[in-house]
Amino acid sequence: MTRNEKGSATLHSLFAAVLLLTALAAAILWSTISTARHKLATAADLTALSAAQSLANPAATDASTTASGATTFDITGARTASDLPGPDLSTSSSSALDRTIPCAIAARIAALQKVDLVACHPTPTSVTIQVALDLRLPFTHPTLTTTARAGPL
Repeated sequence: MTRNEKGSATLHSLFAAVLLLTALAAAILWSTISTARHKLATAADLTALSAAQSLANPAATDASTTASGATTFDITGARTASDLPGPDLSTSSSSALDRTIPCAIAARIAALQKVDLVACHPTPTSVTIQVALDLRLPFTHPTLTTTARAGPL
């Protein structure tokens, strides 16, 4: 080794360590986002299927209504029909109640899956929902969204 090459092994080792740490950070970031996307897609599918099931089986959803006609859901005391967007269930007609029940079920299932229900669009034959998930990454907080549609089973 000549006099000019002294310390070059230290610099090469340092460069290799920085390169490996950068590759490791990129792999962790990619796997975090990929896992979150799969979780979000699964939650969206489950939410849409649960809401569509209420279209196919209206008798099952009647059991969740109270004597006053208001729909209540007790999942850790967080959601009730009054918390959901849309018409007031206690004064609405039967058709509005039937339209609101799939969205109330979708909100309940989305909350159980720890995702946010962004939109719910029921039709007589299907339910389209959109859910979102906020990622908590070190330098940024992106929001992932996805849409799912399901018809009655």
